[in-house]
Amino acid sequence: MTIHFYTFSDIVAPSSRQRAFYIADELKKRGFSTVIHTPTVLSMSSTPWPRKALLILQIIRSLFSVKRGDIIFLQRAVYNKYFFVIMVVYLKLSRRKMVFDFDDPIYTHTPFKTRIFTKMADAVIVCTHGQAEWARQFNANVHIVHIAINPVPYEKFTKDYSAPIGTPVIGWLGTGPEHTHNFPVLVAALRRLAARKETPFVFVFIGAFGNQKIYDLFQQIPDLDVRFIDKLVYTEKESAPREIQKFDIGVVPHQTEGEWNKAKTSMKILEYMACAVPGVVSAFGEMPHMVQDGVNGFTAASEDEWVEKLTLLLKDCALRERLGRAGQQTVREHYSFDAIVPKIVRAIRSLEEIPAKKV
Repeated sequence: MTIHFYTFSDIVAPSSRQRAFYIADELKKRGFSTVIHTPTVLSMSSTPWPRKALLILQIIRSLFSVKRGDIIFLQRAVYNKYFFVIMVVYLKLSRRKMVFDFDDPIYTHTPFKTRIFTKMADAVIVCTHGQAEWARQFNANVHIVHIAINPVPYEKFTKDYSAPIGTPVIGWLGTGPEHTHNFPVLVAALRRLAARKETPFVFVFIGAFGNQKIYDLFQQIPDLDVRFIDKLVYTEKESAPREIQKFDIGVVPHQTEGEWNKAKTSMKILEYMACAVPGVVSAFGEMPHMVQDGVNGFTAASEDEWVEKLTLLLKDCALRERLGRAGQQTVREHYSFDAIVPKIVRAIRSLEEIPAKKV
């Protein structure tokens, strides 16, 4: 049996890197045969005619390599109408078994194709409880497999709590321009903390990408010591943990309304936790499933709670260490590849119990 991956994008995109390329490698380590086919769905959409025709032919040719007993693994592959039609027709005619994986609530913006692939799939793999609730309307074989990280590069940069304590650093890491709608509660909390002056801190924002709106959001806060890093080399595995190690507190604010935020997750909090840096996250959607308030981090449901939880952590290094080390253990046990790949294996094995489709 070979598992044939068809991906949203290439390895540079976090979604495809985490849910396809890394998973294919991990499955190979466990004795599975895997192949990642090109072109990606995103490249099919971005390539103009007539070159697009060559990519369409390439996809069709790749399907001839899928043998009976093999499995097609569609990773968020809903963003090209030609790929969608080709795959629907192929699956109908060939009766090959298919796994459909998505790690964001893509049904909010691409409902038709997401629903069709969910119905056609022999197994659906989703990332959060909210996504599972939606998928189970259309498919009974739904598996929650959270996005995972390899903790080893992060643990190499474990926060050193024995080092001399300087001015604490509150940090955010990600793709800033995609999250401007999530920052108001953090901006308000930082404004209040900076005005107090009783708990000095530095705010580091990683991932501004030169966006003036991001700069303006935080630079306009009076007395806030803010520093920006426009971007990291995210394909370099140590680039993110090297910077996170410099944080004392990691933050993940979310707008607490809307189906997208309700059903999505965040890899940021896992990266903070893996470095033993305590996090404060919005108490919304998947976050309370990941962070137990006061155990392995803090959740905050309001601006007042954001100020309260950040203040507690700024004042108490021992508390930061306790929550940070508990968070690191959480990642090892529940959000590492060693923890989640067996769930994917179970999802694949569940297909063996499904009778072969007749042509």
